[in-house]
Amino acid sequence: MKVHESIAILQSFDGEASVYVMSQPHYPFEYDVAGVAVREDIADEDEDEGGVPASDLPGSDVFILEGSQLRYGDKGAWQAARRR
Repeated sequence: MKVHESIAILQSFDGEASVYVMSQPHYPFEYDVAGVAVREDIADEDEDEGGVPASDLPGSDVFILEGSQLRYGDKGAWQAARRR
């Protein structure tokens, strides 16, 4: 998903609503969001990112960082997901 696609989806929601991350579709958990990071701010040019040299990956990639686990999630979230 691209940043502009995320923005377009999020614009349709209440601007005061909380944002969470839900992970693991088969045994879901909800997490709060610890922050947002950009690859160029964290990547070490010499490091290998899962078999790909960091210098070959876009520095503009954005990461939503998982915070604290809050509670169990709901498997239905993946069927209800709004996508690009």
